[in-house]
Amino acid sequence: MDDNPSPERQLALDRRKSWLAELTAEPLFIRTIAINMAYFSRLLPRWKTLEATSAAYNPNIHLEPWQRQDLLVCNGLTRTLVSRVLKLGDLRIRNQNRLVCAVLSRFLEDKKPEITCVTTQEGHHSRVSSVVFHPTLPLLATGSMDNTAKLWRLSPDGSTATCVATLVGHSNYVESVAFHPSAHLLATGSNDGTVKLWRFSPDGSSATCMATMAGHSSTVRSVAFHPTAPLLATGSYDKTTKLWRFSPDGSSATCMATMAGHSNSVRSVAFHPTAPLLATGSWEAAKLWRFSPDCMEATCVATLKGHCYNVMSVVFHPTEPLLATGSDDKTAKLWRISPDGSAATCVATLAGHSNSVWSVAFHPTAPLLATGSDDKTAKLWRLSPDGLEATCVATLVGHSNTVWSVAFHPMAPLLATISGDKTVKLWR
Repeated sequence: MDDNPSPERQLALDRRKSWLAELTAEPLFIRTIAINMAYFSRLLPRWKTLEATSAAYNPNIHLEPWQRQDLLVCNGLTRTLVSRVLKLGDLRIRNQNRLVCAVLSRFLEDKKPEITCVTTQEGHHSRVSSVVFHPTLPLLATGSMDNTAKLWRLSPDGSTATCVATLVGHSNYVESVAFHPSAHLLATGSNDGTVKLWRFSPDGSSATCMATMAGHSSTVRSVAFHPTAPLLATGSYDKTTKLWRFSPDGSSATCMATMAGHSNSVRSVAFHPTAPLLATGSWEAAKLWRFSPDCMEATCVATLKGHCYNVMSVVFHPTEPLLATGSDDKTAKLWRISPDGSAATCVATLAGHSNSVWSVAFHPTAPLLATGSDDKTAKLWRLSPDGLEATCVATLVGHSNTVWSVAFHPMAPLLATISGDKTVKLWR
């Protein structure tokens, strides 16, 4: 650029600078630039200070590939500007998507996310078995071998969690906890063979047991609420899964169906986000069950065989036709579900842990899967756009015992892990 521009040229430069200032104030664009700050500064030295001092600038923020789609085109960067600013030469590309790919392949580079443990919470007196975030409130729930569940309130920035309530009522280990998607209800499953429904205050400071469901003849290892219907699924060491319909206030629950088909303990249950399907994991395989509209019947429609040993955890993807499973064979697997839900095909095997994979969890929006293992670590895996591949992008080291459960926050960039070391950790 000319160091002594004419008044007309200076006016044009000022307009462009103003436009770029507005453009680069957008958080998504800032995250893009932050990935390669030095490179951008060489290209546009006049705006180096503006970028570096922006309140939203954070060099540790990772931009996911799915966030890059049409980013430059949507932000108004034309072919001419892209060619001049990024010095890519003559861009003879008519397809906008191909243009974006060409620009990003030159301008951006994939990075592994920066993940830091922001807090370690102690409070349980024995192994922590299960963890879950509330879908809308700043609350976290945990279940433990000390026979209790706890409610934790998160600070606004997610950097701390304070225990605000301890739920006492089970006579043995609390193996699983689950929040209702909208009501102030928490379900707990226990080694005492029962399931309890607890109604808690909006701030989580108090909780009252509303109902106790007795029907299983052994440990209740997993509990899961249906995303929209008043249904709760429970999986047990008695080799069965049960569907319970509960009242609006959670004061009563009736067993509607019992699914017997596994030859050993049911370790995990998960509802499909939209279809009338339930996934269960057991010692020999995972199964898909289709339940009737009145929930009086449930039929096994698919058996997913592929793991060498016990299936310890199952979870559906929130939007894609994918199911993830974790196993004693040290792997997790991704399964693509057919449109009618009657079949599932293994499309990827995630090998990286050195011991059993106890827990799997999909990120609610990003293409990420978290796994927790007996090897005392959790891992983050980035999924390909078609869900046919997964790459380990981070290993979270910090626990001194088995990572029994992992859970993503529904909105904030937080992951919770719990362990046999009696602690809860939050990772940003």
